[in-house]
Amino acid sequence: MATQLKVLNLTCCLSLRSTLDLFAFESLEILNLEECENLEMIHHSIMHIKSLISLNVNGCRRLEELPIGIGRMEQLRELLINDTAIQEIPISKGDLMKLEILCASWCPRLAQLPESIGSLKLLTQLDLSHSEIDKLPESMDSLESLTQFDLYYSYLEELPHSMGSLGLLTQLDLSHSGIRNFPESMGSLVSLIQLDLSYSGIEELPESIGSLKKLETLNAFNCALLAHIHSSIGNLTPLSLLDLRKCHKLVQLPDSIDSLVSLQRLLLRGCLLLKEIPDSIGKLVSLTELDLKSTSIAELPQSIEKLQNLRILDIRGTHITELPGAMLTTIIFKH
Repeated sequence: MATQLKVLNLTCCLSLRSTLDLFAFESLEILNLEECENLEMIHHSIMHIKSLISLNVNGCRRLEELPIGIGRMEQLRELLINDTAIQEIPISKGDLMKLEILCASWCPRLAQLPESIGSLKLLTQLDLSHSEIDKLPESMDSLESLTQFDLYYSYLEELPHSMGSLGLLTQLDLSHSGIRNFPESMGSLVSLIQLDLSYSGIEELPESIGSLKKLETLNAFNCALLAHIHSSIGNLTPLSLLDLRKCHKLVQLPDSIDSLVSLQRLLLRGCLLLKEIPDSIGKLVSLTELDLKSTSIAELPQSIEKLQNLRILDIRGTHITELPGAMLTTIIFKH
C-alpha cells in the first residue's frame, strides 16, 4: 500500500517525535506534518521521494532542521516551514528548481537565507515575515518569477539593490520592518500593485516611487519618520488608495497629487504637522473618501467643491470652521 500512497496527512499527531523510514513511499506527493508540535526529526529517507510536491511542517515548533538532502526533491513545489525552530534551509545551487512557494514566517532561529536561493527560478511566493533575517542575499535578483514577497515584522533594515530585478513582483509587504530607505533600483518593480510600508522606518518616498506605474495601493500608515514625498508620486495614475495616516513628520503633500485621477481614498488622519492640502485637489475626480481628522488644516481649498464623487469627509480635530456650501448636499461629513 505504501508504494501507491499519494497523500500522507499526520496533522496534529502530538506524540510523533520522528517520521518513519519513508523510503517505501515512492509515489507520495503530499506530506502534511502540520502542528506535530513534538516532532524533532524528519527521516533522511525523504530525499528519495522523487514525486513529493508539497511538504508542510508548519507549527512543528521543536523541529530544528530539515534533512540535508531535501534539495534533491526534484518535484517539490511547496515548502511550508512556518512557526518552526528551523535554523537554515539546506539547499545548494541547482536544488529545488521547481519550488514555487516557500513560507518561513515565525521562524525565530532562521537568521539568513542561503545565497543559492537565487536558483529558485520558479519561486512565486516568499514569506519571511516575523523572522530574524536582517539581510537578503544579492542573488535575490535571480528570482525572476517572484510575485509576492512578505517581510513584515522582519529585522530587515535595508533592501539589496538587486531586488529591482524582480520585474514580476506584484505584492511587497515591508510593514513593521526596520526599512528606512527605498532604493532607487526599486523603481524597476514595474509590475508592483500593492506596497505596504506601514509601521516601517521609511523616511521618504523618493523619486523612484513614480516609476511604479501599476501601483494601486500604497500603505504608509504610521510611518512616524516619513517626512517627504517626491512629486513623482503624481505618475501613479492607477493608485486608488493612499494611506498616510499618522505620518507625524509629514508637513506637506506635493502638488502633483492632483494627477492621481484613480485615487478613491486619501487618508491623512493624524498627520499633525499637515496644515494644508493642495489647491488643485479638486482634480481628484474619483475621490470618495478624504480623511483629515486630527491634522492642523484650517481651511479647505475652494476646488474641493468639484469632487462630485466624494462621500466621506472627516474633519474632526482640525481647525476647519466652515465648508463650501455646495458640498453639504453631496457628502456625508464628520465634524
